[in-house]
Amino acid sequence: MRLIVCSNSAPRWQDGAGLLPRSPGGLVPLLATLLGRHGGDWVCTMPVGAGPDDPSGDGSVEVTGLPGGVTLHRLRLPRATVDRHYETIGVRLLLWLFHYLLDTARQPEGRLAEAWAGYEAVNRAYADRVAALMTGAPDEFVLVNDHHLFLVPEMLGRRARRHGRIAFFQGLPWCEPDYFGVLPAHIRDRILTGLLHADVIGFHCTRWARAFLGCCARFLPGCAVDDRGVTYGGRRTRVTVAPFPLDVATVDRLRGEPATARWRARLEREAGGRRVIARADRIDLWKNLPRGFAAYRSVLEREPGLAGAWWFCAVATPPGRPTERTRELQRECEDLVADINERFGAPGRPAVSMIYPDLPTTRNCVVAALSGADLVLVNPTFDGMNLVAKEALYLGERARLLLSVNAGAYEQLADHVTPVHPFDVEATASVMRDAMTSGAAPADRAAARRLLREQDANRWLDRMMGVQR
Repeated sequence: MRLIVCSNSAPRWQDGAGLLPRSPGGLVPLLATLLGRHGGDWVCTMPVGAGPDDPSGDGSVEVTGLPGGVTLHRLRLPRATVDRHYETIGVRLLLWLFHYLLDTARQPEGRLAEAWAGYEAVNRAYADRVAALMTGAPDEFVLVNDHHLFLVPEMLGRRARRHGRIAFFQGLPWCEPDYFGVLPAHIRDRILTGLLHADVIGFHCTRWARAFLGCCARFLPGCAVDDRGVTYGGRRTRVTVAPFPLDVATVDRLRGEPATARWRARLEREAGGRRVIARADRIDLWKNLPRGFAAYRSVLEREPGLAGAWWFCAVATPPGRPTERTRELQRECEDLVADINERFGAPGRPAVSMIYPDLPTTRNCVVAALSGADLVLVNPTFDGMNLVAKEALYLGERARLLLSVNAGAYEQLADHVTPVHPFDVEATASVMRDAMTSGAAPADRAAARRLLREQDANRWLDRMMGVQR
C-alpha cells in the first residue's frame, strides 16, 4: 500500500529518529504511527513566522526525507491566506459551527467572500501537491483530514488520474441539518459536494455520521442516502465510523517517565491526603470547564464538609490559537475557581486548582493527574471524540469516569462510564456528589482496558479502507 496523508497540522521529527508522536492519541500521532509503519508522504502547512520578512509564504514546498521511507511536504503559504483559511474560516466559522458555538443572531457574518477565497486557495495548494504525488497505482490510499481541507477530495477528483482511493476523516463532531443550514448556501453545498468526491468519509461515532448523512439528504437534491453512504452525481461515497485509538504503548511509556513521577509527587503534595477529582482539557469553548466548576461548587454548597476530603485538580492547556472568546473563558474559569476557594478552601489547601503545566511535560502532567484520580470529569458540550476519556479509563485504578453523552467517545465507552448531561449543571452536580459519597467501585476496568488495547492504528486504517478482520 502507498499512503499519502495531508493535514493542516504539522508533525515534529528528530534527525535520525523520524516522526515524534506528541501524545498517545489524536490526529498527528495517528498519522505519525501509520506513516512510521507503512512509509509514504505527508503534506502539511509550514508554520507561519511572526516577522514581516518571513519567507514561508512564497508558494514553495519544503521537502524533508525521514527514516522509514517517510517524506514531509510542508507548504509555504502566504500569511494573509493562511489567516483567512485557518482563523476566519477554520476557527470562527467551521470549528464553532460543528461545536454549536456560533452566535446565530450575528453569525455567520455576511462578509466571508475574501476569507472563503483564502480557504479555497489553501485547499487548492494541497490538492496540487497531492495530485503531483499520486501515481495512479491501485494500492494508493490518500487520507485527507479535518475541516481545514473539505475541498481537497473534489479538487483531486478533477485533477488527478487515479485508480487508488481517496478518504476523508472528520475529527470534529458533525452538526445536525438545521444548524448546518446557517451556513451561506454556496459554502454549505460546496462543503458537501466537495466531500462526496471522496471514496469514504469517516467519523468518530455513529451520531456524527448520521448527522452528515442528514445534511446530504436535506441540502443536495437528487442524492440517495442510506445507512452506509451517499450516492450523488453518479458517485458512491461510503460513510464509516472509525474512532481514533488510544496508543497504549505511549501511555505506558509516559507513565514511567521521570517527568511523570515529578508531576505525580507535586500533585500528591497539593492534594495533601485528600481524594482527587481530576479533569484535563485545553481551554476550548466546548470543553465546558465553567459548568464543571459550577457543578462542583453546587456539591460543596450542599455538603461543605466535602471540601476537606476532596481536591479538584483541573489540568488546563492553551488552545491552538486563542481568540477573544477563549481568553474570556479562561478569565471566567479563574474567577469561578477563586470564588470556590474563597468560600470553601483553607489556607494552603484550595478546594480546586487550575494547573498550567509547562509545554514539554504537559502529557506527563495529564498522565499523573489521571492515574492518581479517584474521580474524573469529562463533560464537553460536544466533542468529536475525546482522548482524555480513553486515557482516564486506561490509567485509572480506582476512578469513576463521568463522561458527557455528547462526547464522541461515549458511544464506544458507554458500558464503562457514568453518563453526564453537560448542559445541566445541577444534574452534573448530582452525579458528581453521588460518585463522591457512594463509595461505589468503578465499572469493570479490565474490560475497558481490553477494549482499548484491541484498538490500534492499523485497525483504524482497516475501518477506513473497508477491510474486514
